[in-house]
Amino acid sequence: MTKLIHPVAGTIALLTILTFWFSTVLAELFASDGTIIAVKTAIPWGFLLLVPAIAAAGGSGLALSGGRRAGVVGAKLRRMPVIAANGILVLIPSALFLAAKAHAAEFDTMFYAVQTLEMIAGATNIALLSLNMRDGLKLSGRLNRQSVTHEVQLVGRDMVADGTMAFRFAKPAGFRHLAGQSISLTLLNPSETDSKGSSRHLTLASGPEEPELMVATRLRDTAFKRSLASLPMGGGVRMTDPNGDLTLHDDPMRPAVFLAGGIGITPFLAMARYAAAARLPHRITLFYSNRRPENAAFLGELQWLQKTNPNFNVVATMTAASEVAQPWDGQTGAINAALMRRHLPDMLAPIYYLAGSPAMVGAMHEMLSGLGVNDGDVRSEELSGY
Repeated sequence: MTKLIHPVAGTIALLTILTFWFSTVLAELFASDGTIIAVKTAIPWGFLLLVPAIAAAGGSGLALSGGRRAGVVGAKLRRMPVIAANGILVLIPSALFLAAKAHAAEFDTMFYAVQTLEMIAGATNIALLSLNMRDGLKLSGRLNRQSVTHEVQLVGRDMVADGTMAFRFAKPAGFRHLAGQSISLTLLNPSETDSKGSSRHLTLASGPEEPELMVATRLRDTAFKRSLASLPMGGGVRMTDPNGDLTLHDDPMRPAVFLAGGIGITPFLAMARYAAAARLPHRITLFYSNRRPENAAFLGELQWLQKTNPNFNVVATMTAASEVAQPWDGQTGAINAALMRRHLPDMLAPIYYLAGSPAMVGAMHEMLSGLGVNDGDVRSEELSGY
C-alpha cells in the first residue's frame, strides 16, 4: 500500500500547488478584481487537500527509504523538510493573509508584496516536488535512461545451472553501478527477432568492483534468447547505464534478508560478492528457492561466499526435492514463515529484498505483510520470462 500512496500523494500535492500558482497568475493577468477575490479566498480551502497529501508523500517516502540516506533516495528525503517548512512557514500564512486582504478588497502594496513572496515559495515547492517525481520515476525504473549507451563485447559465457547461462561482457571505461542494479541490453544485428524486439531489461549479477559485467538468464525458447546464446565471442551488444534501486541499504545496524526465486538470485549474487569484497558489516541472510539443486544458479559460489564472509548466511530450499538428480539433504519446500523464523531472531528488524517471478514476489509480499513487516521495509523486483 505504501508504494501506491507515495506516488499518488506526491502527484496530488504537485497538481494542487500548480493549480494555486497558475490560478493566481491568470487571475492577475486577465481577470477582474472579483475573480482575484474568488481565487485568493478559495486557496485556503485547498490546504485541506494539500497538507494531507504532502504529509502522506513525506511519510510514505521515509518508510520506503528503509533507512537509506544516500544517492537518489537521500536527495528525495532531503527535499521533503524544505517542502514542508516552505509550506508551513510561508505558503499557509501567506494564503491566509491574502485571503483576508482580498475579502476586504484591499489590493495595496502589502498585498502584492506578500503575493510575490507566495509566488516564489510556490514555485520553489513546484520545482522540488517535480524533482522528487523525476527521481521517483528513476527509482521505479519507469524513466527510460537509454540516452547513455555503451557498445560492449562478449568475453565469456558459462552454463551456471541446467538451462541457465551467464554472459560476461567487457566493462566500458567509466561505467559504474551499484550491486543489484539493472541495465537494458540490446542485440546488434540479431540472427532472429520477434514482436518483442531485440532489447531486454537484465540485472547485473557482477559486483561494482569487478572488471567485467555479467548477466544471467534462463535459456527459454525465444528469439531474443536464442540470438543471445549464439552471439560469437567478441560480438557486440548495446548496454545502457545502470538504473534501479534494489540495492543494499546503508545502515549496517539493520540486517538484510534476501528472498530469491530461481533467476531472481542475480541481484543478490552481486550484493553478496560486493559485501564480501568490501568487507561490509551488514548481516545478510539469503533464502534461495529452486525446484532442484541442478536448477540453482550460482549455488556453489554462494555457499563459498558463506564460508568466507561470517556475516553472510545461505538458506537454500528445493520445492521438488523428490525429483532431484543429485542428493539433497538441505531444506525442502517453498520459502515460508516457519522456515524464516528458524533462521531469523527478529522478523521485524531486517530490510527485506525480494526477486523472482511475479507470483513468487507477490506471495512473499503477502507473507511478510502477514508477519507484520512494514511495507517500507520491503523492496522487490519482478522478473518475467522473455
